[in-house]
Amino acid sequence: MRTRWLWLFLLGAVGLAWPAATQDGGTLDIYFVDVEGGAATLMIAPSGESMLVDTGHPGTVDAERIAAAAADAGLERIDYLVTTHYHLDHVGGAPEVAARLPVRNFVDHGLPTTTELDSNQPLYDAYVETRKSGRHLPVKAGDTIPIAGLDVWVVSSGEQYITSPLEGAAGEPNPLCGSFERKEETYISGGENGRSVGVVVRFGDFRTIALGDLTWNREYELVCPNNLLGTVDLYLTTHHGLSMSGPPAIVHALRPRVAVMNNGPTKGGHREAWQTVRSSPGLEDFWQGHYTVEVGDEFNAPEQFIANFDESREGCTAHWIKVSAAADGSFTVTNGRNGFSKTYAGS
Repeated sequence: MRTRWLWLFLLGAVGLAWPAATQDGGTLDIYFVDVEGGAATLMIAPSGESMLVDTGHPGTVDAERIAAAAADAGLERIDYLVTTHYHLDHVGGAPEVAARLPVRNFVDHGLPTTTELDSNQPLYDAYVETRKSGRHLPVKAGDTIPIAGLDVWVVSSGEQYITSPLEGAAGEPNPLCGSFERKEETYISGGENGRSVGVVVRFGDFRTIALGDLTWNREYELVCPNNLLGTVDLYLTTHHGLSMSGPPAIVHALRPRVAVMNNGPTKGGHREAWQTVRSSPGLEDFWQGHYTVEVGDEFNAPEQFIANFDESREGCTAHWIKVSAAADGSFTVTNGRNGFSKTYAGS
């Protein structure tokens, strides 16, 4: 027995094995960290292994918010950092996050698009320097991310998409495709946003999805003419709830029971996107990272479902939204600002 533990210790010392602390309660815990119109979603499997999807903006503010969520979860490292794409609000915080929490594996779509090198090259260079501290795992559509206790499927990466239904998805024709109207491609939709790494995560009967900033026409590829994704329990709005993403063809096909929007006070939460989510068949509740200032109460969730109301980044308390999901498909969502919780039964 002593020899076995010595061997495990030596493996850990060289980075080949690094045992994770086991989560109590057997739940998948998800923190939607407030990075004010950026993205940072921290997932902790029952095995204790963790995955952080995006790191928010450059500087210390977002990194400290992510580190606070990790501390609440009892984490001392990140097992997999998934960078969906190389934009300021998604990859900018990587160096500061890695300085606070060792990262074992860096997951991304590979090389950046050449159409945005002037603005994104410094971000990408800083990220590449940071990822030298761990293992680099470029992924393509159809790959999996090996987190113990979870199925993590890569459904989009580098403008490539899955071509076969996910396990548990029937891949049936999607009647919503007939009314789909493409949007004119712009500089921003044709660049890094459209190359986003998108993942579907399954824990038992619970499923959730995060597509980064994948854009309107590209989301179509995942569900038309056939829905290759199936349905989800929890939907993170694509692209912060901007109207250049999230067509009904995908949102309504996913039939989420609960949606969370990673918007900021003045970024995201567009009326069109908000209405698409609210009208999705079977949706029970819509939670928001922030109150959207520009659209008023009509296009915001009720107060208890909104985590933050501050408009000043410097003075923002930055409350997260936390989800704890059980293998039977039931899950509880908690607003970090007011402690309001709601539990949703297994599907």
